[in-house]
Amino acid sequence: MRARNLAPDSDNKIHDDSVAQQFGFSGALVPGVDVLAYATHPFVAAGGAEFLSGGRLEGRFRRPVYDGDVVTVSPGFHEDGATAFTVAGDDGEPRCVGRAWVAHGETFDLRRFVVTPLPTTRLPAEPGAVQLGPFGSVEQAVDLDRHSAYREGIDEDLPIYEKVAHPGALLRLVNELVVHNVALGPWIHTSSDIRFVALAPLPGMLHADGIVTDVYERNGHHYVRYDALVSCDGTPVAFVDHTAIYRLRED
Repeated sequence: MRARNLAPDSDNKIHDDSVAQQFGFSGALVPGVDVLAYATHPFVAAGGAEFLSGGRLEGRFRRPVYDGDVVTVSPGFHEDGATAFTVAGDDGEPRCVGRAWVAHGETFDLRRFVVTPLPTTRLPAEPGAVQLGPFGSVEQAVDLDRHSAYREGIDEDLPIYEKVAHPGALLRLVNELVVHNVALGPWIHTSSDIRFVALAPLPGMLHADGIVTDVYERNGHHYVRYDALVSCDGTPVAFVDHTAIYRLRED
């Protein structure tokens, strides 16, 4: 498929050509959540509702995807019940790697997640400002027209998404947790591990609670890792372990 930057007007200026180039990239980055949305396609095509209510997919970004890049999602070898995959550019170089499998029976503690008010003032994106503990919760109403426009933007044609939220839409809400809790400059999503626990029927109200589990520095970049529980109309639909660079190294 041909990747598209659906966020050229985003507050995250890593999706703007001129700002991305200041950080050494060729141009604006396609959002990582949309690259992972591409990666889900073969697994949902094969597993349908079973995968979207009991599957698991983890992906890590190796290289940027730029607007207009032709990318191919290729499921690969099987190991321990999981199928590896690669999202590669037309040069064959991997942009994202990961694996997916059916995860029925895997559990996590729902009691960790509580509705938390958003801060009156977002935390500064400064070393030491982001601490372990809960993020303020976020929610978003999604109607069928809006969701249809998103599906068109990522070239998604599977019929199941006519009335069920796409994983990319769920991940976009997970991004909003850090966006609404931290006063970010340009930032980059680096990996996600998604467990699907139920279908998210639409139209509906999506809600996400988050908990910061780690904050660290690597190669001058400052990272935040957090768990998120996404619900639709009060029913948990996905658990996500999400990592992002919230402050990029300034060379």
